[in-house]
Amino acid sequence: MDVGMATALVGALSGPALARGVYQLSVDAGTPARGTCRHCGQPLPRGGVRFLLWTGRCGYCRTLLGPRVWLVAIVAAIGTFAVGHRLGNDPVLLAYLAFALGCVLLAFIDIAVRRLPDQLTAPLAAFGVVGLGTASYLARDATPLLRGLIGAALAGGLFLALAWIRPDGEGMGLGDAKLAGVLGLYLGWLGWADLTLGILAGSTAATVFALSMLRTGRLTRRSAITYGPFLVLGAVLAVLVG
Repeated sequence: MDVGMATALVGALSGPALARGVYQLSVDAGTPARGTCRHCGQPLPRGGVRFLLWTGRCGYCRTLLGPRVWLVAIVAAIGTFAVGHRLGNDPVLLAYLAFALGCVLLAFIDIAVRRLPDQLTAPLAAFGVVGLGTASYLARDATPLLRGLIGAALAGGLFLALAWIRPDGEGMGLGDAKLAGVLGLYLGWLGWADLTLGILAGSTAATVFALSMLRTGRLTRRSAITYGPFLVLGAVLAVLVG
């Protein structure tokens, strides 16, 4: 079986757990993760198996909770296929699988509540440094890791500067800058062309979306958009075509 197909299956099977994670973490900053149904207040089923069997509905009132499980599964399958197809049997694949699944969580949470939780971006960055660093050590080649660290600094710094330019909640946010830094780490490891394509593709997609929404009157010039999903989309494109 092609590695990309195998990793896509992993992503699809992770869909229920990811969808539940999106629901629980789609809360305001400083608010604990949800543990109950937001409609009837009944507690969510506990246990790891319950995550894998999550249907996206409350077991008591049957209200839809969070994103559709099938949609999350499809997006996760696409993301994990991209890294599996690109990396094959490379030992660094495990780090990129975690990266892909984490980006799916972040994208859906950003769509739901317009924030990118530090409890996801920070572990992704740490896991990336450890995983990619280990791969560099085993290959006796630190060049990809150094390129990734530089990419993280450049991408994160660029988006941090954009956040400082418009600190009014309508432009880039600090969460976008942190996500850009994480993307810079993983895409930079693959190559400068991947990093450049990922950032440019994501930014272009966000710009095209905003302009089309302005033209149709669905957004105004002072409306805020979520950049996270577009940055993730750019990263997936870069991994696929790189």
